[in-house]
Amino acid sequence: MPTITAEQFNQIKQEYLDAIPEGDALKVELKSHNKDQKARHAKIYQYMRENNVMSTDIGGVTFEREEKTTVPAVSLKTLEEIIENPAVVEAYKRDYAKTKESLKVRKPKRPRIE
Repeated sequence: MPTITAEQFNQIKQEYLDAIPEGDALKVELKSHNKDQKARHAKIYQYMRENNVMSTDIGGVTFEREEKTTVPAVSLKTLEEIIENPAVVEAYKRDYAKTKESLKVRKPKRPRIE
């Protein structure tokens, strides 16, 4: 026994089709908003780089900047264990180390509603 009649189904189809343009307009508006926010994020990270800030909280949203230095083919810990002279380790790091920067935005968690 069907729970939705053909009339109800046709009405739902029409409502769905009528809502598509409204959804498309919202998508365009959201796309513009996200583009503006991305530009603001870039300026916040630029400020953080220039002022050597690693983490900042803006209205509950945490912006983090992390720098990781890696040495190809061997870990720094292993290298320090093998080579006893710290000057050689520092010279190796200076010559071969690569530093990468990772940027993160952490939004506050939503409170649970029980």
